[in-house]
Amino acid sequence: MNRSDDEKLKDIMMGEAVLALLHGGGAVSVATLIAQLQALGVSEQDDARRLACERAVAEVRASASVMRERNAASGNDGENVQYLFAQGGAPDDSKKH
Repeated sequence: MNRSDDEKLKDIMMGEAVLALLHGGGAVSVATLIAQLQALGVSEQDDARRLACERAVAEVRASASVMRERNAASGNDGENVQYLFAQGGAPDDSKKH
């Protein structure tokens, strides 16, 4: 399957935003990534690259929304902790090592 040039350019812009955040030494989060992509888009002279930044922002927002929904459904406590076992022990009270 071949990816379109638009998809490749969107990924390039997202990569440039992530690299800028890493080189800046600040936190890398959804919010900072979106802010960096928006800053890149505003300063971009090329229309295709500006549009790629907008698409990258939309993708990051959509991905963050999906992750929030998944975390809420899976019992994640909001602090990157997912509880794998509830109420101790195996369901059939057997011990498995």
